[in-house]
Amino acid sequence: MLRRAFLGLLGCLSLAVWAPAALSAQTSEDPEAFVERVANDILEAIRNDPKIQKGDNKAIEALVDQKMMPAVDFLRMTRSAVGPKWREATPEQREKLQYLFRETLIQVYSGALAMGKDQKVRILPRGQNDGSEAIVRTGMNSISDPNQPEVQIIYRLRNNKGQGWRVIDVNVEGVWLVSNYRNQYGSIAAQEGIDGLIKRMQERLDNPPAKK
Repeated sequence: MLRRAFLGLLGCLSLAVWAPAALSAQTSEDPEAFVERVANDILEAIRNDPKIQKGDNKAIEALVDQKMMPAVDFLRMTRSAVGPKWREATPEQREKLQYLFRETLIQVYSGALAMGKDQKVRILPRGQNDGSEAIVRTGMNSISDPNQPEVQIIYRLRNNKGQGWRVIDVNVEGVWLVSNYRNQYGSIAAQEGIDGLIKRMQERLDNPPAKK
């Protein structure tokens, strides 16, 4: 469970992790090179920050804000997670949903970050790329224990004009991140509306499950 949590967070953080000043340099980068660079950059950042390894919320939020949020299409990610009811949300509700989804991801995965200091990523074959969308398959391996089973992480990317490739979803051990949350959020929104979903998301943040 802890391993899946770490891999899930790595996928979340790897969603379009570009500094704005470097965007022009990344527009010609192929999706495989982008994913490999991004994932290993994140792992290096984890290895070099003891606070992140200990699950310090401020350090984790700083990593998210500095590495992911300035460039990620988090609006698209949240919209996909909420499902069809997103169209009925007001601008204020959409802003709140994005904030709560971000906080949910941080809360759910923060405790697993210590695993990052012993992991590396490699690109696997059988990817897909039609120029506008791509699938990149990767393997996550332990640096210290080569006998540990490799875990596959699959990235789904979209080529945004003028900005290059951006990851829009991630599959960890057979589970797509956005689809997984859409199954939860879509059902709540359909039954209780957008306000009901916001309330339930806030309640879960205020009363997180006990860590095992």
